[in-house]
Amino acid sequence: MPAKLAALFVFALLAAPLAAQPAPKKPDEKALVTRVYNIKPLIGDHGKANQLPDADAVVKLILSTIALGEPKGAAGPQLIERDNGKLEVRATAKVQEEIKDLLDALARLQDIAIDVKADVLELDTATYEKLLKTLPEASKGKPPVLLATGAEGDELLPDHKLVAVLLDNANKLLKDARLVQTSNARFVNGAETTVSARRTVVPYTNHGEVAGAARDNPLFVKEGFALVAVPVVSADRRFVRFKLTEQSTTITGIKKRELGEIKGVKLIAQSPIVEDLGATGSAVVADGGTLLFKLAYAPKGKVWVVVLKPRIFIQAEDDELKKEGKPVKP
Repeated sequence: MPAKLAALFVFALLAAPLAAQPAPKKPDEKALVTRVYNIKPLIGDHGKANQLPDADAVVKLILSTIALGEPKGAAGPQLIERDNGKLEVRATAKVQEEIKDLLDALARLQDIAIDVKADVLELDTATYEKLLKTLPEASKGKPPVLLATGAEGDELLPDHKLVAVLLDNANKLLKDARLVQTSNARFVNGAETTVSARRTVVPYTNHGEVAGAARDNPLFVKEGFALVAVPVVSADRRFVRFKLTEQSTTITGIKKRELGEIKGVKLIAQSPIVEDLGATGSAVVADGGTLLFKLAYAPKGKVWVVVLKPRIFIQAEDDELKKEGKPVKP
């Protein structure tokens, strides 16, 4: 065999398997795949701020945002709600990516929380009147909100030094007040919560009760206050808007009523006379600012003020600071 012909023969043998190999198939863009997503962290209290109280709200958002494709029963695209906050999705790979991006975006919206320090301070009436006079007009709120520092318009004030001096004088008066209680807690952005509360249990009994009845069915009423808030972080994450409602009760007396007589012993039922107190207010406070709320409830001759100091907590920022070994925001 001539050398030239032999070379062509060898080339044909080597090239034949390559020519015989089929071209790689393109992925079927219409093929359906199944994935399961955990939406539990997105709903409930964490989701209320974004109007996602339950799984139905998440499903509605998906259907209104993403085109799943024509429904064909079990053979077509499907959303299946499962137990413990799971959502099973049957759709194309492209749609699955869109759903994942949507759920990730919702999770990022909910990585915000508000840390609130709440101090309940007791002042006598004279000190309280002095406090009112020292509060700068620019930062005053509408009662029961007495003060909100760092509100959205504060950067436009003409004289920041005057405001700082007045606030310093107010802080000195507050430092001399009696601290009733203090608390620190982290709250869900946009969800209603109790930021401060103090209720004393006041037991009472009915005269003439059978021995042991008071222990079997103890009677009591609670006197005190609860300050309920809805804190919402602003879009630029610099401010917290508070809607505040005081829910308070005070005992003003005891009502007695005769029920009859058994074996010469009069049965007298007692019931406390309770007065409901409280008011509502709202204010915008800067991250790290101060809000003063005057309670309608207080011991006789005293004034109770709740001092709220919010700090915006962003999980992603906190994680980044830890990764870099930097101190996290206190």
